[in-house]
Amino acid sequence: MATTLGQLRAEVFAAGDYYWPGGDDGPKPATEDELWADERVHYSMTHSILDIFEVGTGDPASENAFGSTFEVSAAECERIFGTAQVTADDLARMPRPDGDPMAALDPLLTHRGVGRHLIVHAAGVPDQILFFGYSGD
Repeated sequence: MATTLGQLRAEVFAAGDYYWPGGDDGPKPATEDELWADERVHYSMTHSILDIFEVGTGDPASENAFGSTFEVSAAECERIFGTAQVTADDLARMPRPDGDPMAALDPLLTHRGVGRHLIVHAAGVPDQILFFGYSGD
């Protein structure tokens, strides 16, 4: 999971697909170190997976959860989807209150800057990882 998280972070950074509080006045940072050296980023965050640094263990609601992503447990999957091994079809059938495809997962989010990830299965084996959360407004 840590490898996948690292790859996704690298892709998002390389694509520039994140909020930069410097706006359009200048180029985005050339490295993540430069990005996080800007104090404004610590307050605004990047509104992206770049705000998640590690795979967490334990309770996603703990005070030490910030900057981590936590796997959606089998019990949580059972409660939301009626199965412990969620498939792409299960995701497609998720209730969409107000048209928001992720609204059914919102109760799993504890607070800003904490992510969750869901293992999506195909033919009974892990096939995809869905990362979700919020770090921006």
